[in-house]
Amino acid sequence: MAQNDNDKIEAISGGELKKAFESFEAASQKLSEYYKNLEEEIKDLKENLNTVLESLPLGILITDENNLIKFINKSLTDLADGYNLVSYLNRPIDEFLKFFFNGSVLGNFIKPVFYPAEKLIKSGAQNEKFIPVFLYIKNIHGNNKKNSGRIFIIQNIEEIKKFKRLAELGEMSAKIAHEIRNPLGSIDLFASILQKEIKNGEHAEIISNIISAVKNMNATINNVLEFSKTVNPAISSCRLSEAVNKSIMYSSYIIKEKNVKVITEIDENLILEIDENLIGQTFVNILINAAHAVQNIDGIISVKSSAVSGGEDGNGYIRIDFEDNGSGFSADIVKNIFNPFFSTKKSGGTGLGLSIALNNVMVHGGYMSAENSKELGGAKISVFLPYLA
Repeated sequence: MAQNDNDKIEAISGGELKKAFESFEAASQKLSEYYKNLEEEIKDLKENLNTVLESLPLGILITDENNLIKFINKSLTDLADGYNLVSYLNRPIDEFLKFFFNGSVLGNFIKPVFYPAEKLIKSGAQNEKFIPVFLYIKNIHGNNKKNSGRIFIIQNIEEIKKFKRLAELGEMSAKIAHEIRNPLGSIDLFASILQKEIKNGEHAEIISNIISAVKNMNATINNVLEFSKTVNPAISSCRLSEAVNKSIMYSSYIIKEKNVKVITEIDENLILEIDENLIGQTFVNILINAAHAVQNIDGIISVKSSAVSGGEDGNGYIRIDFEDNGSGFSADIVKNIFNPFFSTKKSGGTGLGLSIALNNVMVHGGYMSAENSKELGGAKISVFLPYLA
């Protein structure tokens, strides 16, 4: 072959090799950019996943294939309340389970079991207690279908169980109340007949006490029945001042008995769209509680109205403040004051008055609050009702 031909072949081979290198370099550059973008996407996905796991109202714990804890979310930390869960990261899951689930180990949870499993988890480092939870366990599998770890989902069911018990108690209480009501009516009737016939001072006083006790029992039964029934408000236009004045009149027996002075500052022009009976009942329950709280001498109850901003529609609320000069609320009482069956009365009581009041207000789209009165030094209960200006 001639020398010129060899030179041509080498030139062509060199040119093709250069193009090949350039193509390879361009492909490598694109692959590198693609890999970088993929890394960014994976990073974003991880961040989004962590955000979702942290915001869930469920306790989440994740382990790797070696049963070491790799992730614990905020809800689980809140559920543990005071314990340092960060210290359990990269430690065996059995250490966590033994401490928080009363000596249990992983084997107790992965034996044939129907999920969710109801368990008790330790909570409250300061005041140790056990909270009922639902526990779900799900295996995590990789591409090779081998176990890559587990995810533990822990749901606090303390409130669910509480409301279930309350519903059962309410149903049972309603049945008992109905059974008591009939003989109670007969006692009231016969005692009233005896009161008219017997004029002797000593016996008349005994009969009067019987009638008073029957009326108190009947009021208690009415409260239980009100608490157990479904509330369906009948809305109509109502002048707030009239509703307040009627409530004061209906509460007059205890107000007069305690010699309490009631001061009202209600805007006479305020018209609300409410169920007057339900809101009136709310006001009566608050007034009776306030009257019981004040002293027999120089007792004061103040009832005021004002407009406040807020509400989903931007129209705000009308606030009705009931303040007294009694002993006020302690921190524990404020926290539980609207809970069913919670009572501060030494003589007893159902503890349903303010719970019923709150329910009546809530079906109107309103709410209530409790605090101590800065003006009178006693208790302050505020009712917030939606207002269309």
